Amino acid sequence: MLPRRLLATAPVALLLALGFVLAGPGGLALAHDGLPPEPHDLWTAWSRDPLVWLALLMVTGLYLRGTRALWSRAGTGHGLRRRQVVACAGGILTLAVALLSPLDALGSALLSAHMAQHLLLIAVAAPLLVLGQPTLALLWALPERRRRRLGRWWRQMTVLRSVWAALTLPLVAWLLHTAALWAWHAPPLYQAALDRPALHGVEHLSFLGTAVLFWWTVLAVSSPNESRRTGYGLGALSIFALTLQSGLLGALMTFAPSPWYPAYTGRTVPWGLAPLEDQQLAGILMWVPGGMIYAAVALGLLAAWVRPRAA
Repeated sequence: MLPRRLLATAPVALLLALGFVLAGPGGLALAHDGLPPEPHDLWTAWSRDPLVWLALLMVTGLYLRGTRALWSRAGTGHGLRRRQVVACAGGILTLAVALLSPLDALGSALLSAHMAQHLLLIAVAAPLLVLGQPTLALLWALPERRRRRLGRWWRQMTVLRSVWAALTLPLVAWLLHTAALWAWHAPPLYQAALDRPALHGVEHLSFLGTAVLFWWTVLAVSSPNESRRTGYGLGALSIFALTLQSGLLGALMTFAPSPWYPAYTGRTVPWGLAPLEDQQLAGILMWVPGGMIYAAVALGLLAAWVRPRAA
């Protein structure tokens, strides 16, 4: 058997690897190159970058291969439940919508579309991938000899395991994700990311990576294998704190007297929005729909926390 902490690290390692592929040389699909799309050509603005398609297809293929191998050994629905497979599929599909659909190109014309893309990455794809428990499937996609070798290697990596233990502390994960949200929405860094494809890829990588780390601490500590009641309470507290700071950022953006990002000047007109109106819509998206997602999960964790232990 592989160590539990090794199983815990695989989802984050996978998503970071995927992020580096998407953010690699050439800008790839995360860069909004060329002219911003207008309404008449939006539906032809799908990403044609083969590396992005290949990366998502490889992740999907490995997950399905590992699930099949696991279920052939343990029985269908054992090791990985059907609902976990559905959750992971939903997470991968959400990544495809965020990174491959015309929404990605539209983000170069509208701040509100860019915000919707970010919400898909951090508030939909990340928790679904965590709930999908890709670790077992991805490890079972490897030959048994390599799985055992990986387990032995991980047991020898004392420093790496200590770093991972620190990163998975709820407060540390919350601080990293909060820092990523605020830093990348600061006008100088946001403008630089729009102008530089590689930096734009790093932006999306940091959003997705820190979001997966945050949701891992929230949802994994609430699993039956841990101190369940303590985990539910800590998870609800983490989400409540995240809701407050993301809501504050959205409110600041909504009520700002002038646009934060000059790059969108002139780009929003074909869509019937002034730059300030577009920014207000982006702030509302972060503030309201994003807050509703966080609130729903927090209420679910609180309900589980106060539920009588017995049943």
